[in-house]
Amino acid sequence: MALLPFKNGQLHYQWLPGNPAQKPLVLLHGFLEDSRMWDGLSQAWNTHGPVLMIDLPGHRQSDSFAAVHTMELMAEAVDAVVQFCQLPSFHLLGHSMGGYVALAYAELHPEKLEQVGLFFSTPQADSPARQVMRDKAAELVQQNHNSFIRASIPQLFDTTMHEAFQPAIHLQINHSLEMSVDGIVAAIQGMKIRKDRTHILESGAISVGVFAGKLDTIIPFDNTEKWSLATGVNYRYTSPSGHMGHITHQEGCIDEVQRWWLRA
Repeated sequence: MALLPFKNGQLHYQWLPGNPAQKPLVLLHGFLEDSRMWDGLSQAWNTHGPVLMIDLPGHRQSDSFAAVHTMELMAEAVDAVVQFCQLPSFHLLGHSMGGYVALAYAELHPEKLEQVGLFFSTPQADSPARQVMRDKAAELVQQNHNSFIRASIPQLFDTTMHEAFQPAIHLQINHSLEMSVDGIVAAIQGMKIRKDRTHILESGAISVGVFAGKLDTIIPFDNTEKWSLATGVNYRYTSPSGHMGHITHQEGCIDEVQRWWLRA
């Protein structure tokens, strides 16, 4: 684990060196998560090549840098880390919000990317109704971020998995409670105003892999089925689970991401 100065604070990341013949896999976590979400997956992938895990601004030991953490600001933070680690090109995989950041990065630095992976994520912007929900969420966080986190994390898991994965749910709640109110609100506001980047998938200029969950209630599968037909999407995997498939269907996710990463 390491810290890198960035703007008026620092970024936290973890670099796992590996087979230099394989282009690195850079991993971006989702909202209320951090690089620990990749525990149990990164070790398996690291047997095939280098892996870099970054804590996005406002998450875990990475500082907050603004009242709103736009996807572009987060992409800038990612670029600071990959530059410091001297990675001229790499594969970029993002879970949920991490996927939004990955596409912002693809827009800013397409020449550095071998592939982009949307891991239970979407290229689409928030709908007006979703934006209203973001504002309500930000208000709830400011009133009582503890209650917000305890209510939000279980909703990321499909209900059929709640009993079997109670320990994982409690662990994620405890990790999320480490976040500051400012960090949570900055991420919410950044997601709310993010751009639609479906055009990146439609252009075919960058190779895109889509990892979706059939029971995902955060990124609805029926919608994913439609936009994932875009020209640039040349790898698709459907998990039988929901938004947190990396936990509830871990082996399948390990295998499929590995295939996607190593095929290029």
